[in-house]
Amino acid sequence: MTKKELKEKLDFFVDKYNTSNFIINDPISIPHKFTKKEDIEIIGLIMATISWGNRTSIINNGIHL
Repeated sequence: MTKKELKEKLDFFVDKYNTSNFIINDPISIPHKFTKKEDIEIIGLIMATISWGNRTSIINNGIHL
């Protein structure tokens, strides 16, 4: 793969995933519900440790935390 092809592929993924609409159905949406830096860091770490499997289940579990 050339550098140009790699850049095009990476740009494609940036455009696809680097939007606020993407996080709606993603576990990363849970830390975004907090405002205090400390809370964001803690819930972000917790979500990272449980983020294996079905996204809907992960999000539901995160909401209950």
